[in-house]
Amino acid sequence: MAKEVKKTAEPIVNVAFIGYGIQGRTILVPRIINHPNVVVKAVCDCDKTRREAGAAFVNDYYKENKKSRLAKCKAVADFRDILADPEINAVCIATPDHWHAYICCAAMKAGKDVYCEKPLTYSVEESVLVVKAQKKYKRIFQTGSMQRSWREFRTACMIVRNGFIGKVKYVDCNYGYASAQNNTDIANFPANLGGPSHPHRFFCQWNGPEKKFQDIATESAPNPDVDWDMWLGPAPWSPYSDQCAPRGVNKFYPMFWRFDDNYGTGFNGDWGAHHLDIAQWGLDLDHFGPVKIIRSDEPYSVNPLHGGRRQFGMKFVLEDGTIIFHNPFAGWGTVFYGTKGIVAVNRGRIAVWVGKGIKPTASIRKALDDASYNKMKLVASSIGEEYGTDPNQKKDERLAKTLDTLDKAFDLKNAPIQLYKSTTHEHNFIDCCISRKPTIAPAETGARAAILCQLCNISYVYDASFDWDPVKCTFANGTGDPAWLKRPYYRNGWDIKL
Repeated sequence: MAKEVKKTAEPIVNVAFIGYGIQGRTILVPRIINHPNVVVKAVCDCDKTRREAGAAFVNDYYKENKKSRLAKCKAVADFRDILADPEINAVCIATPDHWHAYICCAAMKAGKDVYCEKPLTYSVEESVLVVKAQKKYKRIFQTGSMQRSWREFRTACMIVRNGFIGKVKYVDCNYGYASAQNNTDIANFPANLGGPSHPHRFFCQWNGPEKKFQDIATESAPNPDVDWDMWLGPAPWSPYSDQCAPRGVNKFYPMFWRFDDNYGTGFNGDWGAHHLDIAQWGLDLDHFGPVKIIRSDEPYSVNPLHGGRRQFGMKFVLEDGTIIFHNPFAGWGTVFYGTKGIVAVNRGRIAVWVGKGIKPTASIRKALDDASYNKMKLVASSIGEEYGTDPNQKKDERLAKTLDTLDKAFDLKNAPIQLYKSTTHEHNFIDCCISRKPTIAPAETGARAAILCQLCNISYVYDASFDWDPVKCTFANGTGDPAWLKRPYYRNGWDIKL
């Protein structure tokens, strides 16, 4: 008689979400909860309304999908209670940037696997600490650099890494608004958004001619639902602002804190974390970095929100002489200029030209942007269609057809260098929690991209050029000030201890 084989139960990953703002609510929770091996055990937020809304969403989801036995998701106020819960295997962190590193390190120390939104850290010092923590505690880690799981970016980097456009000499990373330089109309949204963060100020309103934002009394009115001291955490004390911690379940991205020196790193950490990361991937810099940072020579901003900081124009110089430029927003997020061609890519868009290499100029960049560039042979392009910023928003199959054409033109499936393939960034994390294999964007990958963002910000904030040691992650040759690499102090003892 044959011996009965016992069925092995499917591995389950018990997940908790820390931070239930719009990123967690619209992206992370909906995408992770539908993984067949996930059970969402808790939603944590220092805002009572949001954490209760998160727990209700999860429990309603399980009931609607006939999984009522799983409808036991808790609303938790303090993330430390999440980390102390032995049932929870993994956490997904979508707090403001100034909290990322502390919670990441504490979670790994507590034995949890970690998914953390980008930019991974607030400072260079924190980037180094997160990498050390991941190595010490050997946890699975995913940075929310989701473009690495999108086919257009993987295809672009495959073409570059395999040398099909020759040796890359220049790279454009485009983000931030040129119009932000001198526009003092605070009601004009781009006027608040350049490359670097802004000097800290208490409230959104300022004493300018426009009064289109709510007044300070409204913005600072008490909010009994939020633990403001916990929201601030390691950051210096500042009065409550509902532009930082919006009241209720907000339906907008709270950009105010992203551009404040105390909490974020401006567009460098916001969009730069995406486009600089793709430059990093294409140039094989996941374990290295630049050796020199050259300050911008663009005009200083006269916008009173900017603290006199230039808004774009700084440059990274790599060991082999390759230069990465920070330019304002354009149709392309990242553009690689090689000795034998050009690869340009953004969300929903890709184009590849082959021919004699060139150095980018304003006219060439404009021609690439509006699809009129004709100095090289165009291999394939999806220019001309509007796809939005998410794969789910694409209107037709032009992008897929273009990518198929590029696959065949360069025989990418047989190319010597094959890059990590992930189709769903969030599911890749859960799959790796089960398999214990590395994710597509582990701690060092996210930390290296964050360091690029931070070095960019440092150059603007301190109006400085400096040399850099990418191995030790510190200034080189007597340049720079080590104090620029870390927060001056961590309030209430929220300093990181590994």
